[in-house]
Amino acid sequence: MPYVSVVIPAFNAADFVINSYQSIVDQTIDDWEVIFVNDGSHDGTLSILRSLATADSRVKVIDLPLNTGPACARNAAISLAKGDWIAMLDADDRYSPDRLKSMTTVAERARADVVLDNQFIVDPISKRVCFLAFEPNRNDATDLKFSDFLQNIQSDTFFDYGYLQPIISRRWLAAQGIRYKENLRVGEDLMLLLECYAQHAKVILLSKPHYYYFFQYSQTSQARSPTTRTEPVYGPLLATMDEYLERYQLALTRLERTLVSSASEAVRETMTVAALKAAIAEFNVVGVTSCLRHPIRLFRGVYFAKKRNLLFQRHLRKFQQTESGLNLGPDV
Repeated sequence: MPYVSVVIPAFNAADFVINSYQSIVDQTIDDWEVIFVNDGSHDGTLSILRSLATADSRVKVIDLPLNTGPACARNAAISLAKGDWIAMLDADDRYSPDRLKSMTTVAERARADVVLDNQFIVDPISKRVCFLAFEPNRNDATDLKFSDFLQNIQSDTFFDYGYLQPIISRRWLAAQGIRYKENLRVGEDLMLLLECYAQHAKVILLSKPHYYYFFQYSQTSQARSPTTRTEPVYGPLLATMDEYLERYQLALTRLERTLVSSASEAVRETMTVAALKAAIAEFNVVGVTSCLRHPIRLFRGVYFAKKRNLLFQRHLRKFQQTESGLNLGPDV
C-alpha cells in the first residue's frame, strides 16, 4: 500500500503534465502513487498519461470522457486512492523534492488531519519565482485556527489561503464524508477546506514553501498563463458559501460567522467588477447601469484589486532584491 496518493486532474495538459509528474518522481520518498484524471482532454494528454502508467506501475489513470472540472476529477481519484495521505497537485504546478517528506513528517508528529504549506508564486511566462504566498516565520509548523484561515480569504487579503494545496488523511476524509463540491469550477479548494474546518479538522500550516504555484497571469507582462484552462464563474461559489454559512451558523462563533459572511461579500465584489468589465467591453449600457447600482461593492472590488496588484509588484521587487530569483528552467 502506498504511503501517499498524489491526485492530479489534467485537462488539455499535454504540454506540461510531464513536469508535474517529474516533480513527484524527484521526491525524497518513493512510497507513493500518482492518480491522474484525464478530464475530457482533446489533445494528447490521455496518450501521455497512459505511457507514464505503462512505464511506472505507481501511476494510475482515470479517463473521464467529458470535461467535468477539477472537483469531479479529484473526487474520482480520491475514491481510488490507497495512501494514508492524499496530496493535491494541479497539472501545471510542481512540488519541491522534499514536499511529501516534510509534510507527512509534520502531519504524523502533530497528529494532524490536514497540512498546508507556503507556496512559491511562479510567473507563468518567465518561469521565475516572483515571491512567496506569505512571509515565513521562525516556527515553521503552527496550528492554523479557523478564524486565522478566514482572515486570509477576505477582500484585503494579499494571498488567498483558499489556493493552498493540502495533504489530507485519507481515513479522516472518508470518515467525515467530505468531498469536493462538484458544481464548482472556481473555489472548490476553498470550500473543501471550509468543510474540513466544519468537521473540526486539526490543520497545520508550514511557513516554508514546498509548492510551486504557477500564477494565472504574468506579474510583469500581465499576459494570461498559457496553462490556465478555467474560466472563472463565481455564481456557484457564492451560492455554496452562502449555503455553508446557513448550514453551520449555529456551530460557528460570532467572529467566524462575520468572517465567512465578509468572505462571501468579497466574492460579490469580484463578480461585480468582472460584470462591469464585461459590460464595458460589450458596450452594454444596461449591464453598466446594473453594476453602478452597487457603488460601495464596486468601489471595494476595484480598490482591493488595485491594492493587491500594487502589493504583488512590491513583493516582486522585494523578492528580486533579496533573492536572485529562482529560474525553473525552460522545460518547466
